[in-house]
Formats: sequence, C-alpha cells, structure tokens
Amino acid sequence: MSSQLPKQRLRTLRQSLQIAMLAGLLPAAAMAAEVRKLEPVSVPVYFDLEATLEAVNQSTISAQTSGAIKAVHYDVNDKVEAGSLLLEIDDTQQQAELQQAIANLARAKAQNEDAQVILQRNTRLYKQGTLSKGEIDSTTAQAKSAAAAVKAAEAALTQAKEQLTYTKVRAPYAGLVKTRHVELGELVSPGQPLMTGLSLEKLRAVADAPQRIAGQYHSAGQVQVQLDDKTITPESVVLFPYADETHHSVRLRANLPAGATGVNDAPLYPGQWTKIRVQTGERQVLLVPEAAILRRSELTSVYVLDEGNAELRQVRTGRSYNGQVEILSGLVSGDEVVTDALAQLAEISKGE
Repeated sequence: MSSQLPKQRLRTLRQSLQIAMLAGLLPAAAMAAEVRKLEPVSVPVYFDLEATLEAVNQSTISAQTSGAIKAVHYDVNDKVEAGSLLLEIDDTQQQAELQQAIANLARAKAQNEDAQVILQRNTRLYKQGTLSKGEIDSTTAQAKSAAAAVKAAEAALTQAKEQLTYTKVRAPYAGLVKTRHVELGELVSPGQPLMTGLSLEKLRAVADAPQRIAGQYHSAGQVQVQLDDKTITPESVVLFPYADETHHSVRLRANLPAGATGVNDAPLYPGQWTKIRVQTGERQVLLVPEAAILRRSELTSVYVLDEGNAELRQVRTGRSYNGQVEILSGLVSGDEVVTDALAQLAEISKGE
C-alpha cells in the first residue's frame, strides 16, 4: 500500500505512526529485522590535545665561507631536489687559496725528499764512524720535520678544496624554499643565514600535554592524529623527558607516515591545526548499530523487543564508534534492540 502513496504523504503517515506508538495509541508490531541483545562493551577514553603540523626536515642553510653572492638559482616557494644548486658565492679568493695550497704541498714534498736523502746518507756515515752522534740526531729531526710539513700541507690543501666547495650551496634534501635571506651581490661571511627550506615528505603533529596526561602515556599505541574526520596512526611518538618551566606542560610529537594526506586526500602543510588524541583508559557503554536509531524531528528512538513484540522507546545517544552509537539513557543491559529501525517502521506501515 505504501508504495502507491506519494512520498510526502508516506513521510507524514510514518511520523504519525511513530507519534502514536510513543503515545501508546497503536499496538506493537511484529518483528521485521534482526534483534540484538545489549551487553556492555569497553570503549577507549580519549583526551584531545590541540596540535600543529610541522616539517620533520626544516632547516636554515648558512654560509660556510666568505664572498659575494654570484648567483641565486631558487626563490621562495620553489621546489628543489636533493643536491640542487641553490646559490653560488664568488670563489676568486678560494681558488687562489687552493692554488697556494697546491704549491705549498709541492714545496713541502720536495723539501721532504731532500731531507730523507740526507738522512739516509748521514746514517751510513754514522755507522762508518765518520759522523758524530749530534750530527745524526740533527739530521733525523730535520727529516721528521720535513715529513710533518708534508702532512700539514696536505691538510691545508684538503681545507682549501673544502672551502671551494662551500662557494656552491646545495640543497641537503628535496623540498620547498621557505625563506631567502640574501640578495644577489650581497657580501656574506661564515655563519650568515642564506636560505631556509623544508620538506613536505615527512610531517609531525606537535602538542603540549598537561602533566596528568603525560603521566598516563606509556606507548605509541595510545596516540592517534585526528584531521577533521580522518584518523592517522603515527609511525612513532616522542614524549619529551621534561616539562616546560613556564607552562608545566610536556611536549608530545607524533610522526606521521610518509606521504600522509588529509580528508579527501588533501595535501598537508606545516602550520595546519590538528588534534593529537591520547587514549587515557577505557569505560563500559551500551552500543547499538546506527541503523537501529530512528530520528524524527527532536525524537531519537529505537525499537525494543518486549514480550515478543517490537515497541518504540525514546533514548538519548552519545558518541559514535565505527558505525555503533552509544546509548546514554533509555536502555539497560539485557534489552533486545531491533537492528534496523526503518525496516521495522516499514513493517508497521504495511500492517496499517
């Protein structure tokens, strides 16, 4: 009969039937769906912390040598690959120091070769008894000094080569340029910031946990990162071993899996607000399937089996847990609930 009625009229009829059932004006209907007997179940208790996303790899590259900025290859918001040449520093001075180091090494090697030849000759003369002990000791010391000078010259050459490589500043990892601190032609010195960059590959949620929550943390399994309606399980969690002296809170870091995304696969960015959900315990609740809930206007009800018949009972609901709804009041343990309220309502309509 209901299939032949207009939709609006059918909707009005169902609402009227529901109100009549609540008022006790209609008899209970026969069963039309599966029935579940309610038993208390354990659900986790969470404490939500306001958190912020930040990049795991975020750093400022500083100059390691002095000179004028000769070229700038990337700017703010540019994507770079690991090892990309970010900027160049004029290397005139470094090239000169390198050539000088090469020449010093060649001279030190020549002097060392001469000292070693003299040492070998004087050693033979000393064994023959034609050279005094003082003279052989002096020759030996000069030979050792010449050998040490070669090592010092080699170290200076290595340092000169390193200083030359510092004139070409490269990206330590793939990511984005966040800030550029220098301009073309600007004179820089060691320690001066050049560029700040970050990688979007790995992010982490950071929050400050109250001491009582930090005291209930035992393992990473207690932590989830909540992005709107999406829940992400972190790869690892770090709870700092000390509290902030001013706010007396403890810093909590939850490292997200590489390539993690938000709702509808939206990209994540450092600075976004999120929540870190920490499980602090469990509690006993009554849960019914979402389909068992009948919502009409301000009424929230379920069909409960009473002496073999389904009767509508008003309830108050709480949080949802994976398709299950918590019942705060209106039901007790042992009640038998119809799992599909709409099917039961349709059965009532057909009976009328």
